[in-house]
Amino acid sequence: MLKIFNRFRRPNRIVDSDEATRRIEGVLESSARRTQMIDTETDRQWRRLKSTLESRQSINDNRFIATRRVFFKPAFSFAVVGTILIVMSVIWLRSSSLKIYETAKGQHSTITLQDSTEVILNYMSELKVNRSPFEKARHVTLKGEALFQVRRNGTPFIITTDIGIIQVLGTQFNVRVRDDKMEVAVLNGSVQVSMNKSGKDSSIILTKGQIVVCDKNHYPEVPGLLPFSDYPGWTRGKFMFYRMNLLSVCKEMELQFDVVIRIKTPQLNNVTITGIVNGQSVETALTTLTQLTGNTYCYEDGSYIIF
Repeated sequence: MLKIFNRFRRPNRIVDSDEATRRIEGVLESSARRTQMIDTETDRQWRRLKSTLESRQSINDNRFIATRRVFFKPAFSFAVVGTILIVMSVIWLRSSSLKIYETAKGQHSTITLQDSTEVILNYMSELKVNRSPFEKARHVTLKGEALFQVRRNGTPFIITTDIGIIQVLGTQFNVRVRDDKMEVAVLNGSVQVSMNKSGKDSSIILTKGQIVVCDKNHYPEVPGLLPFSDYPGWTRGKFMFYRMNLLSVCKEMELQFDVVIRIKTPQLNNVTITGIVNGQSVETALTTLTQLTGNTYCYEDGSYIIF
């Protein structure tokens, strides 16, 4: 019985082994197929990525080549150079623009110009400085009064006023422009004063120690000798009047002290004054002034009255 049982058991073992083998082979084949599919898909992805990278690189290379071609074209190069020149010109012209200096009532201001010329502005004055690189001459425009110490550099220094033109090379002088009158006095060197009336030019030369008064409606007067040793006095707290009428003198004091001065007697308006007035205060100035004219003054209703 045992032998018969064993004989029938062996074939069953063989059958089970073959079936197991077939199952293992099936699993391996299925795994291989999946692996192959995965490898194939991975390979496709890598190829796509490589193709995309190569395409982008090609686009960038083409852009670089196109940019190089545009940049090195003559028209483009000239445009770039032109733009640079325009920017530089704007910066240059800004550096040579017009500058304006002003003073208020009772105020003085000292200005040093680009050429080292020194200008002291008196009260209620305006100085315009044109720093143009295209002109050799140095140009300024004055309203009011200023003391100039012009630095000599071989080029003319020209002062333009509403009444006339003063031209110098290097000197020290004072210019006052008020009420249609211009007063020029030379402390050192010489200046040329020019006025154009009725189409005719009238020029005079002033040298050290000379002074001239120019009326807007007339030709310049004959230059006279400067009667003051320390002219102009306004830089040291003094008024120095040269052949100036009383009305103009009072206006000067009003600008200095920011007050109102009235002349009660109309006949006094045109009294001419030449002299020095202490300008430490309005009361001191009026006291000296009325002593020169033989009058007196008082203070009423917010103003000083000369009578």
